[in-house]
Amino acid sequence: MDDDTASGRLRAVLRWLGAAAAIAGIVGVVFQVIEWAGSRDTPSAQASADASPTPAAPPTARASGDEQFVQVGQCVRNVGEAATVVYEITPCGSGTWRVLARIEQSVADEAQADALCEAQAPGFADYHYSNWAKRSGYLDVVFCVSPA
Repeated sequence: MDDDTASGRLRAVLRWLGAAAAIAGIVGVVFQVIEWAGSRDTPSAQASADASPTPAAPPTARASGDEQFVQVGQCVRNVGEAATVVYEITPCGSGTWRVLARIEQSVADEAQADALCEAQAPGFADYHYSNWAKRSGYLDVVFCVSPA
């Protein structure tokens, strides 16, 4: 009888430990999702309502490629992939894009970036959106471009 009782207690403890481990794993995943969602927050509605560019000091975070140095009128080439655009300043020519506008301000979404380019660079063909430090207070940068 003692062996059955000890065996029963051991099984109960192991079930309890398994349940506790499962709950701890679920709680850990929930916290990771909350942290990820917090890092994906968009700027405030007030910032998205302001469609005029606001002057600011250049961000000190390092951009990939030459993006932090790209100015209006220069030509760029995407040296990254389609999903991860990285602009490099290059002489104008076939396969390059001319920068029609560089807009530095907080941008809430693609619709706002599109509206900003339409207002600042009518006739633009595409835009590229950069935020060099997603979890920071640095401004977003939108490059409105057309084929060179």
